[in-house]
Amino acid sequence: MKKHSKLFLATATLAALMGIGSSATATGINGAPASWLPAPLRLVGVWDVNVTLRDCVSGNAVATFPAMNQYAADGSQTEVGINMSPAARYPSFGTWHFIGLGKFASEFKFFRFNPDGSYAGTQEVQRTITLSHDANQFTTTASVAIYDPAHHLVKSGCATEAAVRR
Repeated sequence: MKKHSKLFLATATLAALMGIGSSATATGINGAPASWLPAPLRLVGVWDVNVTLRDCVSGNAVATFPAMNQYAADGSQTEVGINMSPAARYPSFGTWHFIGLGKFASEFKFFRFNPDGSYAGTQEVQRTITLSHDANQFTTTASVAIYDPAHHLVKSGCATEAAVRR
C-alpha cells in the first residue's frame, strides 16, 4: 500500500471513530474550522465551483460555468456541472486523495448523451487541487478527455477552477 494511502486510511478511520463525516460547513466539520482538520481531510465537504475551460496552448478562457463538488472522507467524490443540458450528461463519480502540502489529486468521470438520447461516450477529468490555508477555498488545474462509446479519444482540453466551501 502506498504511503499516502496508508496515511489517508488511518486519518479516515480516526475521523470515522470521532464521528466526522462529509457534513462540512463553512466553519469546518462539527463546528471546528476546516483548517484544524488533519491535512488529508481538509477537502471534505461541499464546494461551489467556477470552472473555466481553457485553450491548452494559449491558456485563454474558452467558456466558464458553475459546478458543485462533494468530497467524502472515504476518498469518493461527486460532481455536477452545467456546461451542458442535464439530458446530455450524468453526474460525475470519482476519487480524490491527499498528495501533500495543501494539494490533492482528483479524478472523475461522467456519461455523455447525444441530443437524441443515445449514448455518446464518457468525459474524464483529472485535477490537481490546491487548498487555501484556511481550507475554505481551492483552485485547480485540470485535463479533460472526451471519449466515444468505444473509448476512443475524441477530444482533449484543459481547465482551471476556483471554489468556495459551502
